[in-house]
Amino acid sequence: MERRLSTGCGVLDGVLGGGFRFGKVSLIYGEAATGKTTLALSCAISHLRADPGGKVFYVDADQRLSTNRLTQIAGPDGGSLLERLLIWRPRSFSEQTEIIEGLPALLKHGATPVIVDSITGLYRLEAGDASRTFAINKALNRQLAFLSETAKTKGAAVLLMGQVHSVLGAEPPQVEPVAQRLLRYWSDTVLRLERTQTPGVRQAVLEKPETQGACRFGLSDAGLTDVERPW
Repeated sequence: MERRLSTGCGVLDGVLGGGFRFGKVSLIYGEAATGKTTLALSCAISHLRADPGGKVFYVDADQRLSTNRLTQIAGPDGGSLLERLLIWRPRSFSEQTEIIEGLPALLKHGATPVIVDSITGLYRLEAGDASRTFAINKALNRQLAFLSETAKTKGAAVLLMGQVHSVLGAEPPQVEPVAQRLLRYWSDTVLRLERTQTPGVRQAVLEKPETQGACRFGLSDAGLTDVERPW
């Protein structure tokens, strides 16, 4: 039976067929405040609780991961869990490449989540320089290929948080992942997060693989929660 990384939210796990797949790359994208980081942290804590000897590798590329948020989601007894959450904070896109390429040496073969939050934050800053666009895209492609190979050879569950930008001329207004062609190519699973009209409730839409589904879930101080209809 294929092992899955639980999100800690029953309804979301249901849409994902039990959770994110180990040995695969998953892209989670959405606008700000749609719950991407909360989902990432919920997956991390869920894994640390389920595997007493396990670790989680977290690349905080956007440098927005707060100790308070970690403590909230881990809960009052989560201090020992956080000792097994290993965090890197790259200051440039090239440093992000170095960190990603150094991960396989630290990973034992087996089920370890690798989370990059976000994969395109530092990329986006440097891609604004037109003279470097080709080189930056090549570097991002290299990172994604490396992460895909790491997932396959080490059995890691790679979760990529993706930033978005508006689709020009789209009516009604739409957003898409930054560097979406590269990200969709390398990702085995693509999950879109959206706001809803209900405060504290978000919608998740599974775009890839083709067996699509959708659900709504709640965001709280403790992380993700199931929500009851009506929405």
